[in-house]
Amino acid sequence: MHIAVCDSVRQDAEHMERWIREYCALYQLPVSLRVFHDPEEFNACQDRFDLSYICFGGSTGFLRARLLRERDKNCRIVLVDDTREFAVASMRIHCTDFILRPVTFSHIVRSMGLAGVGGKS
Repeated sequence: MHIAVCDSVRQDAEHMERWIREYCALYQLPVSLRVFHDPEEFNACQDRFDLSYICFGGSTGFLRARLLRERDKNCRIVLVDDTREFAVASMRIHCTDFILRPVTFSHIVRSMGLAGVGGKS
């Protein structure tokens, strides 16, 4: 499983990375995780991801999610934002889940399940 975590707030990205690793360890899933702190770096990346957590926030996060969807129809995308503003829009670009900040471990469990990774979906 190749997963991207995209968050300009380093501490938040570290929490998400730790929780994803814990989840994958719980279900004995091999995981390759790549963290991006810069939206442009993520946009320029040519790697293919099975699942991407886009947490840049606001229009920046939504734009990155939309661009990812345009270039990869199969990637499961979880959009994370601190407002509900992009919840409906995330459905329009076929995001797997929308998480309203603050993110918790239970959010990771739910989104991984919805993405069909590990536990029950």
